[in-house]
Amino acid sequence: MKNKIYQMVTDQIIQQLEQVNLSDYTKPWFCVGHSPINLRGTAYRGINHVLLSHSGFASNIWATFKQWSEQDCKVKKGEKSQIVVLWKFFEGTNEEGEANGKTNAVMTRYFRVFNSEQVEGEHARTAEQKFKSKLKDHNPIAEAENFVTQYMDNERLSVRLSDRAYYSGGIREHIGMPELGQFLSPEHYYSVFAHEITHSTGNANRLKRDLSGCFGDKSYAFEELVAELGSAMICGSLGLEAKPREDHAQYIKSWLTALRGDNSFIIFAASQAQKAADYALRTMAEQKTQPQAAA
Repeated sequence: MKNKIYQMVTDQIIQQLEQVNLSDYTKPWFCVGHSPINLRGTAYRGINHVLLSHSGFASNIWATFKQWSEQDCKVKKGEKSQIVVLWKFFEGTNEEGEANGKTNAVMTRYFRVFNSEQVEGEHARTAEQKFKSKLKDHNPIAEAENFVTQYMDNERLSVRLSDRAYYSGGIREHIGMPELGQFLSPEHYYSVFAHEITHSTGNANRLKRDLSGCFGDKSYAFEELVAELGSAMICGSLGLEAKPREDHAQYIKSWLTALRGDNSFIIFAASQAQKAADYALRTMAEQKTQPQAAA
């Protein structure tokens, strides 16, 4: 039964790749500003964006102790601050004092900021609600949510809220995802999540696929095809209608066209996707085969 599902979704993806047009694509989620911002709504940039994005808080709103106090908000006892830095940029010069076309930066000050989740007060809750009011009121799909939770827990992967979807390997391995409420539908959310989960199965500690490709090369296109097929296979196994990402379909299609009907490309990608789907779904499969306790 499982192999039949895999073949069905593989055929579906191939058909969609042949039919997709460059003008068809609409991103299945909208941005709400998950990038860290201050109380004025200004986004943090550069190294400050990196520092605050990895904080682990669901809220994206930050301010100094003084700024929170001015809004009648109180930092909770024991909470630790995060450092942000202020840089000044100026045009570089040579020994003669002439502009050399380079831009130099000097750190002039640093500040300690607290996330809105670290403070008490009406203003903090109002700011958070303004952010959350943009989200759609979707209900999670129970089996799909169970799959995502189990996989992320078993593989010790964290989820970081983001306005883009991506998988990041390395020491701080994680998956970046928009929130459920940012998507057109729950099916779109779990389909995109399954795509990124499929990427994660290629890690050297799992199935050891080549994840070193860069946008524009063959290995990158191959991995995107594996992830799209894997997502469809996972969604099919969970009883969901797959929602392929047409941005990936458009890019993959260009490679299929360039390969002039090289069927081995899609066949090998499908075999790798099947291994990825089996790996990702293995915990749920084990649960279904375990004997039920007597009532």
